[in-house]
Amino acid sequence: MSPVPVRAPEVLSSIAQELEHAGQLCDRLETLVTQLVRATRGEPLAIALHEAQTLDVLTQHLAALATFSRNLSSQGESAGYDLRQAVAGVTLGDLAGRLSGVSAEAAGADAGDLDLF
Repeated sequence: MSPVPVRAPEVLSSIAQELEHAGQLCDRLETLVTQLVRATRGEPLAIALHEAQTLDVLTQHLAALATFSRNLSSQGESAGYDLRQAVAGVTLGDLAGRLSGVSAEAAGADAGDLDLF
């Protein structure tokens, strides 16, 4: 059976869907971690809070990658992709800069902030 060619926008859309699904799983895990942090008492609480925030960072990262992939897929097939347009909805400034090929300094201080819970 020969492979069936798939267009780039379809692949990117599929990747975006999978990233969104992974983000939803992280959200569920984040709820569990938050409950465990609340149950923790004493000095380990600071460590638990730090680790819970790491999970939150991962969730936001996956959402930003899904946005980027979806934006690329909406551009259709062309000679190239407009990366600046594709990162327009990416709220994490450092990630947007890396995806668009722009350094964090060139993107500016207002490029987007991490939203810790």
